[in-house]
Amino acid sequence: MKASVVIVTYNHRKYIKQCLESVMEQKPYEIVVVDNGSDGTAEYVEENFPSVKVIKPEKNLGYAGGNNLGVRYATGEYVVILNPDTIVEKGWLKELVKPLENGKLITTSKILVYDGSAINTCGNINHFTGLTFTRGLGEKPDKYRRQEYMSGFSGCCFAMRRKDFLELGGFDESFFIYNEDSDFSWRAHLKGFRVMYVPSSVIRHDYVLKVPPEKIYYLEKNRYMMLKKYLSRKDFLLLLPSFLLAELLTFGYAVKCGWKGVFYKLKAVRDGLRVKVSKVDGDKKNLFRALSAAIPVDQLTFNWAERAVQGVC
Repeated sequence: MKASVVIVTYNHRKYIKQCLESVMEQKPYEIVVVDNGSDGTAEYVEENFPSVKVIKPEKNLGYAGGNNLGVRYATGEYVVILNPDTIVEKGWLKELVKPLENGKLITTSKILVYDGSAINTCGNINHFTGLTFTRGLGEKPDKYRRQEYMSGFSGCCFAMRRKDFLELGGFDESFFIYNEDSDFSWRAHLKGFRVMYVPSSVIRHDYVLKVPPEKIYYLEKNRYMMLKKYLSRKDFLLLLPSFLLAELLTFGYAVKCGWKGVFYKLKAVRDGLRVKVSKVDGDKKNLFRALSAAIPVDQLTFNWAERAVQGVC
């Protein structure tokens, strides 16, 4: 199948050899590397992997802009977005792309931690308040064996038809970092797409979930932007109790991070509500049917009081 694998790098020289070698064993139609960094990754790839198409933008385009550029340069029928700090396992590409023959789909892999000892995520959980969570975080790698539809995909690895990616508008480049995959998932659901988790497609990712104060700013600012893009005033009023409870949870998390956490949360509120966004049209019923109504109790809550609030959300 004509699958183009697009990999955006930013100072990923130490990972790129293992990543590309594992991908090339899958015999993709082509590999496109977009290098946003300056640690010699692009030059290393050009020297050691001459069959790989290397693109060097004049400035750091971020995850969203880098992948959009890579997809525009890709020529395959399908595009597979892959993080560079990964190693893909046998059969990963074939299993990930195979379901795409059956309609308006986005597929996402089972993602393990780098040594394969635990789950990183098995599809993302997109809550209707804009919060996003990783499903199966820290659980045993043999869990979540069933192929199923999800509310969101992980930007670390997903696949779809190239023409569908372009027709949906690609990633919103105003999301320079974080929540680009959530925003794209919401837009895809709005346009009638479904997200499918494919457990037989497995990768390993060198990533540990951490949310320091600075990250709170980007996550929350982008969450507010996303809500403004997709929800009407009527939607906000109908869901207001849940949004208020979500704010209690996120402010509570920010407080646990100290004064910096509170500062960045408040800054996110200010900037996220001020920024102008373009509304996205589509079938709201599809969107709300796809989004999750439950917040994973272990990822944002820590004691009985917070779990009680989570239960109300």
